[in-house]
Amino acid sequence: MQATATTSINERHVTVDGFRLRVLTAGQGPTVLLLHGFVVSADDWIPTIQTLAAAGYHAIAPDALGFGASDKPGGAAYTLRRYADLNAGLLTAFGVERAAVVGHSMGGKHALATTIIHSQRVERLVIADSEGFMQLPLFMRKGGSIPFLGEAIVAMSALPGVVRMQLRAAFADPDRYITPELVARGTATLRDPAIRRTMVSLSRFYDANDLRGSGLWSRLNTITQPTLIIWGKEDRLFPVKYAYEAQRALPHARLEIIPNCGHFPMIEAADRFHQLLLDFLATT
Repeated sequence: MQATATTSINERHVTVDGFRLRVLTAGQGPTVLLLHGFVVSADDWIPTIQTLAAAGYHAIAPDALGFGASDKPGGAAYTLRRYADLNAGLLTAFGVERAAVVGHSMGGKHALATTIIHSQRVERLVIADSEGFMQLPLFMRKGGSIPFLGEAIVAMSALPGVVRMQLRAAFADPDRYITPELVARGTATLRDPAIRRTMVSLSRFYDANDLRGSGLWSRLNTITQPTLIIWGKEDRLFPVKYAYEAQRALPHARLEIIPNCGHFPMIEAADRFHQLLLDFLATT
């Protein structure tokens, strides 16, 4: 079942562990927690929120700490363990004991951490084109710890030409999705001083945000919840070979590769992504 034009989305702010998080919600029924990727926000999940609500689910999609309209404390505030605790605390704030957790890109890493640290709160797990299974370039991992280098890298990433290049790498069919408006929106986001501080902080304290550096990698094989891995075959940001790495690391996982799809399957292959998600949620 796909979203309908009448599906309404509610926006609210919820305080968890002293941090104010912007949250989008819709629908009633079993809860699905949706975790977005790097630099973007819960808005990437709007079609998915509407689809889930129309299918009889309660969708919750927060802006991650440091992104969107959620608090951006900077410094050492950003760790995988904190994100996991915030996700569990958000479920508590909504009166939800257990939920399916879906994470895209950076959100996949957060979903894995939540499942490991708060296993009793996660009923099933979906990760899409997830971060955590490839080693990022050294300048991304350590640039923030070198004075001025992190700031320079972040400033360069906000150049319109660089933004356009990154977007082209994210889609299998970039000419269909990349518009001047999208480039302008991405440029504005990356020029936001608060977002820049988040990016530098994540690099400066990279190990605390890395599955291996945080010590959580060795616990991936403890995940016993039903798990689905979805990956775009033409993802040039996190190439599809890392989908198979994810499958090796998660012994209970099922892998689905979507052809003619890049890094954003919920956008570029929405019908297929949502059908896979709904079928997986419906299985017992």
